[in-house]
Amino acid sequence: MADTYSNYADLAAHKTIGTDYLISSRAVTGARGAHLAIHGGAIEPPTTQLADYCSSTTNSSFYSFQGTMSSGNSTLHIRSTRFDEPTVFQVLRTAEWTVSWHGTSGSDPVTYLGGLDTELGAAVEARLTAAGFTVSAPPQAIDGNDPLNIANRNLRSQGVQLELSRGLRESFYLGADLTLTSIADASRRTGVFYAYATAVMAAIAQTWPQGRAESGATRQPVAGTETVTSVAGYPGAGTVQMRLPFQLDAMGRVAVLTAPDKMLVQRTRAVVATVPGEYVGEPAFGSGISDALFRPSDPIAPAIISDAVRTAMARWEPDAVITAINPVVNDDQEGIVDVEVDVALSNTPAVEAEQTESVRIMPGGRVLGGAL
Repeated sequence: MADTYSNYADLAAHKTIGTDYLISSRAVTGARGAHLAIHGGAIEPPTTQLADYCSSTTNSSFYSFQGTMSSGNSTLHIRSTRFDEPTVFQVLRTAEWTVSWHGTSGSDPVTYLGGLDTELGAAVEARLTAAGFTVSAPPQAIDGNDPLNIANRNLRSQGVQLELSRGLRESFYLGADLTLTSIADASRRTGVFYAYATAVMAAIAQTWPQGRAESGATRQPVAGTETVTSVAGYPGAGTVQMRLPFQLDAMGRVAVLTAPDKMLVQRTRAVVATVPGEYVGEPAFGSGISDALFRPSDPIAPAIISDAVRTAMARWEPDAVITAINPVVNDDQEGIVDVEVDVALSNTPAVEAEQTESVRIMPGGRVLGGAL
């Protein structure tokens, strides 16, 4: 069946992150490889949980794109040769080995093993077989041999792709329940889940023992604000911000942001959309854009909004650079103010802001909209 969306940009234009899907990643300093689940969440459950467990147990890097809709998550499937969500390449840019986790149909408990990394693939097959699991050669459609397959987009241009049948994946959870609620609950995992994951991790440890040097790979230093260290399963090192409005991710944990630009946008929304006095802990926090409510669209109203935004941002977010403020007072909708604020981090003032945050303030300070 053909994919609904040809690439990530196409999907993002039609679906909303945080509502329809989530993206989780950990680029672990010093990690030699990564576990991926690009069809995670409810698309091909429980591939996110398998990748997350294996990566956190072995301190490897991790990436997952997770479908979180109540139904129809298969429409979020982007084939492995076209998957181009940018965060995954931040994880892969230092990876020498890759295990890409997938789910396929079939009631028989079987793993179809593919990908261009034949050395690691042979070790995975041997370990799984020794643990009592059935491993078969994959059909051409899921053999993972295309160089453009995300499994093969690491430093060595070769990775392993694991396609787990539905019957096998159902054996990982009590009652064969692969709903989002069930797979997010680690207490519902069976021993089969851990036996399978342990076999894969053992194969990686065998093929990539500590200290192995790979002559064909160019190791790049892991650095930058997007690089974090895994702490209790979360990205860390002081670069985490809780996603607002509050929500849980596909693993049942508090959803967080790690990208500095997205964190700035979220904080900007809080500053601009909060009416002073609303926040009990700091009554002065917020902006005075509500002073423009019920004003006619005269030249003074936009000036009030712009001045209120700049004053509030200078006080509460001094590291932000405001590149544009677009205030609108609606004559046909009395009591509504629209304001669009473009912001960038002050350490990149020459870069045009890519993040735009739009909020609508209703009478009484109720906030509508917001990109995050």
